[in-house]
Amino acid sequence: MPREWNDIIGSNDYYQQDDFKGAAYQLITSQILYETNKQQAFAYRLIDRYRDAFRETFHLLGMELKFDSTHRFVAAIPYVEKQKNMSIGDALLLLVLRKCYHLKAMQAELENGSAVMAIEEFLEVYRNETGRELPSEVGLLKDLLGRMKAYGVVKTPPTEPGSDQPFDVAVLPGIEAIVNEKTLERLSIYTGATRVDSPALEEDDEAVVEATEGEASEEA
Repeated sequence: MPREWNDIIGSNDYYQQDDFKGAAYQLITSQILYETNKQQAFAYRLIDRYRDAFRETFHLLGMELKFDSTHRFVAAIPYVEKQKNMSIGDALLLLVLRKCYHLKAMQAELENGSAVMAIEEFLEVYRNETGRELPSEVGLLKDLLGRMKAYGVVKTPPTEPGSDQPFDVAVLPGIEAIVNEKTLERLSIYTGATRVDSPALEEDDEAVVEATEGEASEEA
């Protein structure tokens, strides 16, 4: 583990010490960096080039780095026992986004690695999976999805001119790094409970949140 970034910078290296500090900070605040994102490309390439040094650094912070060379992203996944609390609504939204990505991948319908859906399609999946409704008003929906942008798992790209909706819902490939297949099982359990109006629904709500917070970083 280098005590200073200068310890690993060669004499002819393009990068400077502040570049390493800035890249580390950007990854911590964004959780996932994509090379395809112009604002993140520089940091991603630096971290990708010095994987071992950044892995050691993030290990000291209780985080592991997951690199995906196919979709060109790096994710910082906490493996500490307790992470920040997530509301039930946010946990369900994150799980449904993960389910949408899974469904599109199984149907070979990914677009450059992302699962892109119209608003109505996404609302229908959410309704089917949770038994709940999301707001159909586009401003409110965009605000809700905006909270997921902090995890680096979704974008709301504008649609083509003439479309009857203002944006699409694009689930990014990094969601596979922070929500694994095992965690999706909790969504199925929750769905079953809501359909039968189970008295244990409150416990299932808590289980969904715990699974999203605690199991999301177990995927190797």
